[in-house]
Amino acid sequence: MAEITIFVENFYMIKAIVIEDDDRTQGLISRTVEAYVPNVSIVSQANDIKSGIGTINEHEPDLVLLDIKQRDGSGFDLIDHFNPPGFKIIFFSSYADYAIKAIKYNAIDYLLKPIKEEDLAQAIKKADDIIRYEEKLHAKALGESIKNLNSSQRLILKTSDQVHVVDTSDIIHIEADGNYSTFHLVDGKKILISKSTREFEETLFDQGFHRIHKSHIVNINKMSYFDKVDGGTLVMCNGDQVPVASRKRDMLMELFDSLT
Repeated sequence: MAEITIFVENFYMIKAIVIEDDDRTQGLISRTVEAYVPNVSIVSQANDIKSGIGTINEHEPDLVLLDIKQRDGSGFDLIDHFNPPGFKIIFFSSYADYAIKAIKYNAIDYLLKPIKEEDLAQAIKKADDIIRYEEKLHAKALGESIKNLNSSQRLILKTSDQVHVVDTSDIIHIEADGNYSTFHLVDGKKILISKSTREFEETLFDQGFHRIHKSHIVNINKMSYFDKVDGGTLVMCNGDQVPVASRKRDMLMELFDSLT
């Protein structure tokens, strides 16, 4: 097979959410993004932890700009809710006390209020660069998986009363539901275990498994076709329809274009 190269556009928009109840800070962030980081888009804003969790679930952002002090808790409470988060974080606060804790949460940056426009622009640009770099790595790995599908390994899956030894080649896709994962197999069997899909993501990554949605990891070797209607759905070999996140949809389209 000829070598497959997937190009991830440098100009796709990074989706960001701001969780902050101060109008002046919200305005500063919006103006800074528009002026200095135009390929980052603020898709939503929230003013407390509860609404922040809701808008993150709705928009699936790449980046969250988060004030640590919230009216209904702390920014750390929000991050703990996702455990681990599927987005990068920039914290800001009126207090320096939380900086060390922010580092432990893998924050891109920790900005003290009042926020300086230059510092904010640099932090967002840094997040933008990291997100794009990681997307390029994932795109490269996805292309390699297509060329070098590996079906020789097995996985041990423990349910409440059984232990299953499963060939990874028999897994069609894995569906997440909080801290539970359902494995859909080629023989029609479904195995529900009390572990998050993130615990298997790294193990299966080099065997052709890729997360195409926050709730779905698919075996690339078991995909049937990609339906572009209604935002994009990947139809697997057993007929299961798996939603595709907007960023992954563009990547899959480039992959299919390179193959055809």
